[in-house]
Amino acid sequence: MLLTRRAALTLTLSALAAPALIRPALAACKPLDLGKGIAFGRQDGSRGIATRKGDVVVIDYVTNRGAWTDYRVVKNGVFETSRTVEESEEPMVGASAPTYTWTYSPKIIMPEDGATWSGRIKELVEVTISDENATVQRQRYRWQAIYRCFEPREVTLSGCTHAALTVEAAFSGEVGGYSQRWVYFPDLGLGLETRRNGVSNGLTAMTPA
Repeated sequence: MLLTRRAALTLTLSALAAPALIRPALAACKPLDLGKGIAFGRQDGSRGIATRKGDVVVIDYVTNRGAWTDYRVVKNGVFETSRTVEESEEPMVGASAPTYTWTYSPKIIMPEDGATWSGRIKELVEVTISDENATVQRQRYRWQAIYRCFEPREVTLSGCTHAALTVEAAFSGEVGGYSQRWVYFPDLGLGLETRRNGVSNGLTAMTPA
């Protein structure tokens, strides 16, 4: 009978311990609200914040690396309409960080499994030169692009599981081409870049801001 009592006691303690082990993970999984802001981390150690502003999402991809800037405005999860980028942790002197703006034709889509979008993109690049007249230099480009949505799955970040969709885009123009990949979270309306021109920078965390 002693063995039976020990077995029963062990089983009782295991049953009590299991919820105690589970509760912290559940408690850490807090709802994400893009209207209030979502913080995220990436494999290179950078941290960022995404926030919905009306019909666009504003994504600050780098908030912890000095003067390094990667600030984007996005529609429909992955279609970027503007980006200001400076890939240096030291302040630049003599010119502003370049700002890119894009317009799409035809009308952009919402990402969903199996969907594609192809069309034309007009790009405007602006840089302000810090001289007496604060001269603005502008360059214009045109691109052909195709976006593909595929690979629906679940991903776990910061202890929470989210429905996700892969979106890839390829761009070609007179000056060459480039590519991008995002993980898009349909329940959140948020897409975050995970690869650019073959260089990956995956997500490592996602929490309320």
